[in-house]
Parts: sequence; C-alpha cells; structure tokens
Amino acid sequence: MADQGIIRRDGYSGFRFFQCIEPRNIISGTSYAGAAIDLQGYNTATIVVNVGNTTSNVTAASFFQFKLEHANSDADGCVNYSEVYPSQMYHSVVGAAGVYSALASGSWQSIGSMTSFACRCFAVGYGGPRRWLRVVISDTGNPSTYSMGAIAILGLEGNYPVQDVKL
Repeated sequence: MADQGIIRRDGYSGFRFFQCIEPRNIISGTSYAGAAIDLQGYNTATIVVNVGNTTSNVTAASFFQFKLEHANSDADGCVNYSEVYPSQMYHSVVGAAGVYSALASGSWQSIGSMTSFACRCFAVGYGGPRRWLRVVISDTGNPSTYSMGAIAILGLEGNYPVQDVKL
C-alpha cells in the first residue's frame, strides 16, 4: 500500500539528474560546451562539476574556468546561448568567481593549482529566467590536463514525484 500522505525525505524523489559533460580528460587549448539542459517544468537548477586529478600544476597565467550559459529558443527552434549574469548565479567561491577569474559574465569558478583544486566538486545554482542552460569549461594560457565531468540537478517539478519510486 502506498504512503500517499507521508513526506519523502530522499533526494531521488524530488530531483531529476542530467549529465552535462561526461567524465573526460579536459585538455588545454579546447573549450568544452556541455549538453543543453531544458529547464521547462522545473523551478530549480544546480550544476555540479566534479574535478579529478591533474597532470601538473596550473598557474595564475594558465587555468581553467567554468562558465554558465543560458538561452531561449526562437520561433524556428534555434537556441542562441549567452553568458549568465553574475546576479543570476548562486555559489560560494574564493573571490567573486575564483582566484584566477577576470570576473567575466558567466564565470562562476576558476581552478588553479592541483593541490587546492584537484579531487573536488564545484556547484552553482541558476536563478535566471531562460529555458535552456549549459556549462562551458574553457582555459586561459596553457593549463595541464584535468579529469572532469558535470551534472545538472533539476528540482521542484510541477508533477511530484519526479522519479518513479517503488514503495
């Protein structure tokens, strides 16, 4: 018998999980744009980037930066991304967007030396008005290779529970 009136405390029932960037080695000189995430029907969105090991130190002259881009689709279904304004991103980092950031719009984290940034997760909440969202990982200078992957966690869908839960 289903427990219709009981509040579920698990996160699985109330969230939908999407892979933005599959786990891979992020190589310097290449920008990676994650998969498009459709926010329609959800009221919250959080992006989590999981950073693994690096091959060598990254310096203030060469580092990786995480950016958030959003878009609406036009009448033809075309999606044109632009960088998210800092006021529409919710996160906690060193400095406004990381110690190596130039504080560009869309930037929510920059990562440098392997001792302080390897084997960590970095998250940002999105509070903007657009339907589509994606994460972009880019580099400045010539940083070394990092292992990284990113997921999107969407929540507060109109049709609860989000997942099919077997009781």
